[in-house]
Amino acid sequence: MTQSRDGGIDELKVAGLTIRGVARGGVETCLMVPELGVMFDVGMCPPGSLHFGTILVSHGHADHLGGIAYLLSQRQLMRLPPPRVHVPEAIVGPLRAILGAWGEIEGYGLGVELSGHAPGDRVELGRGLWAHARRTHHRVPSLAWLIERESQRLRPEFVGLPGPRIAELRRQGAEVSEAHRELVLCVTGDTQIDLLREDPEVAGARVLVHEVTSWDDRRDLATTRSWGHTHLDEMVANIDRFTGEALVLVHRSLRHRRADAERLVDERFPAAHRGKIHVFGR
Repeated sequence: MTQSRDGGIDELKVAGLTIRGVARGGVETCLMVPELGVMFDVGMCPPGSLHFGTILVSHGHADHLGGIAYLLSQRQLMRLPPPRVHVPEAIVGPLRAILGAWGEIEGYGLGVELSGHAPGDRVELGRGLWAHARRTHHRVPSLAWLIERESQRLRPEFVGLPGPRIAELRRQGAEVSEAHRELVLCVTGDTQIDLLREDPEVAGARVLVHEVTSWDDRRDLATTRSWGHTHLDEMVANIDRFTGEALVLVHRSLRHRRADAERLVDERFPAAHRGKIHVFGR
């Protein structure tokens, strides 16, 4: 695992993925994953975000989606194709109205392929990748996005055979490979801890990017839940549910410094889990 920070953009390399972007609770959230060719939320269109043609949006709050009109306008200026933007179905109408108004202000339509989704929807991303929309628990309609990679792998009984022998078996009609499914990433967006409690696939994603907005008693657990967020106390209490390789904690309130969050990870989580937990965001 390596991590770097420059100009407000944080970057984490973990479990074969790069997570790059901004994650400030109530201010701006936009996470880019170049290996998967996908971006989660838009934030205020931070550096690098214009180059992603597929965007998965968790919900419509301005700190997660406020830069969408600017992003579309800038992509057109750069002669890039309209991005594919996937959002909760409840916000499609209002978002079209907002983008229509911006198009009227700018004097030309903003190109976008906008798709609304309900929990349970599956979106093909290409290259064997699929995005699954999962219901989250926030104050407004919201989705987590679970990324699945499908591939073909050699059946266990053929592992270790020489390549020419496998090729011969294939010519003879043997089914030498089988479908393999891996949940490589889940980005929750803003949500209460209930998502982690209820969904074992979310809890088992190789990399889970989960919000923890409140880190101490300056905003207690009940108040945090009333705003549709997760408190550190809840994450500590439920850490055994996480079975993946890396848990990335994002959306930290500006009340909490990064150094304090990293100290609390060391103090509050069991030793068996600490090496899997990463604090993200300046």
